[in-house]
Amino acid sequence: MDMSPSNANVYHIAGIDDRDRGFNRQAQVIIQSGVYQARLRYEALQIDVEAVPTEEEALQGLIQGLQELGYTQLRTQRIFQGEQYLGNQEPWVDYSDPEIFNVQGTSWFKRIQKFLGFGKNE
Repeated sequence: MDMSPSNANVYHIAGIDDRDRGFNRQAQVIIQSGVYQARLRYEALQIDVEAVPTEEEALQGLIQGLQELGYTQLRTQRIFQGEQYLGNQEPWVDYSDPEIFNVQGTSWFKRIQKFLGFGKNE
């Protein structure tokens, strides 16, 4: 797949990783033959989203993949549109955490139990 800047939009993606550390990395949304694929590399992690019809679906697939790995408070901001640098002109887009992460005052163990269906509903 051609990864030249002219066929990819670049986003900042920020949030809290699976080890409760803040992170800010660049992700690419590659446009080829009318479909979009998202790609992110973060430390040993690499997520490649399969081809989808829209850029928004590609980003959503990337966010969902990160959330399934325990990433929270995720948001994106487009910083390159093809070769055009946008800097901070584009707004940040925030993504809601899955319900399991919105439970306040509940330990991770209890959250996992609830997610797996072993815990009592509170």
